[in-house]
Amino acid sequence: MPHPVLLCGADGRVLAANPAAVRCDDRLRPGAGVFDLRPDDTAQLRQQLAAWLRSGSRVPGALSTITAAFPPEQRAKGVATWSGFAAAGAIIGMLAAGTLLEWYSWRSIFVTSAAVALAAAVAALVLAPDTKDAHPSPPDVPGAVSTAVGIGTLVYAIIEGNEQSWTEPAVIAALVVTVLAFSMYAWLGLRGQHPLLDPALFGIRGFRAGAITVLVQFMAVFGFFYVGLQYLQLILGYSPLKAAAALVPVAVVVLPTSQATPHLVRRVGMKATMTAGLLLLSAGLFVISLLNVGSGYLPFLGGLVLAGFGIGLSGSVGTAAITGSLGRGQQGVASAMNDTTREVGSAVGIALMGSIYGSHYHSNLPSSLDQLPHEAADAARDSAAAGLHVADQLGARGTALADGVKAAFMDGLSASLIAVSIIVLAAAIGCLFRAPRTPPTSD
Repeated sequence: MPHPVLLCGADGRVLAANPAAVRCDDRLRPGAGVFDLRPDDTAQLRQQLAAWLRSGSRVPGALSTITAAFPPEQRAKGVATWSGFAAAGAIIGMLAAGTLLEWYSWRSIFVTSAAVALAAAVAALVLAPDTKDAHPSPPDVPGAVSTAVGIGTLVYAIIEGNEQSWTEPAVIAALVVTVLAFSMYAWLGLRGQHPLLDPALFGIRGFRAGAITVLVQFMAVFGFFYVGLQYLQLILGYSPLKAAAALVPVAVVVLPTSQATPHLVRRVGMKATMTAGLLLLSAGLFVISLLNVGSGYLPFLGGLVLAGFGIGLSGSVGTAAITGSLGRGQQGVASAMNDTTREVGSAVGIALMGSIYGSHYHSNLPSSLDQLPHEAADAARDSAAAGLHVADQLGARGTALADGVKAAFMDGLSASLIAVSIIVLAAAIGCLFRAPRTPPTSD
């Protein structure tokens, strides 16, 4: 959700990136340990909210510190390094979580996250320079609320529209609220003296192209993680640790690609680099969409590597386009916008791909499911993991059901990946025609 990212990005401009990041991190870190004491659903929702708010404060502060502290001639390299580690961090996090699950309970993940957050807060306090804006603006609470409502209702509409029907009154109402909320954000932003994010900034070609690129990239990546991890665990039978390790090639490819991106931009231009990154990401996802139950890991790896090159290129050049479009005194806003697009893209990607996958999975389940007891059939319809568990409980009689569940899962996987690869391809075509040829030079 956007409002904690944008608000704490602005908060970092007012109070300086170092203390603002530590203050917001300290204030919200206790949520990371909630799971250890309250394992019920309500506590999980509280923990997720705290983690969301915490990430909203910390990530923009980190990027704005880099862009404000680095001299202009080294800023692209700093942004590329940050972008590479930000993308690879998701894989590293899953690998660490998988390792913990091999020996400890799921609670260990949240306890470890709390400890790492504490260590990061101390390191930021000691090492990060102060980059306070000389002329800070007051927080724009109405703008934050309107964007939060808009994104929240959009995600709800995507999930419920695919799950139930796009003509359901609740879905239509959610879409109407989404339009009204974003219209209110634009109206307030264009008329206010200190908008959280000035809508006029989207008139800057580099800023607009970078925002769309990062949004689409994270929509594709996190949507893919949602279904891709299930392929590794349910179809290939990998453990959580082995499944996370199977995604490490993405990090191996992303890091050096991100480092090479500034040199590539200087040689061929921003438009070509941005377009090539999105095309590679779209191609990688499409390759994975062609898999079937018997494909194994190597074809999956081929698509993964292609996507990794695309992530490295598009993530780095997209972030550089956003931060380079605004001057040194606006890097808090630029960084907050960059991370807002990441957060929103991730939420929409998981909702979109999860909904498409779920609808195709349900519609392609074998008819033999109706012959099972009501509870077992409902469990199998809820998830492929439950369906395979039911099949396993049936022994030899469950072989046909297991094959049917796996086939239905692959249908859902393919449909969701094709859908998002088309969206990424459309973004690539848009960048080809509308993105600036050379990087912005504002400072």
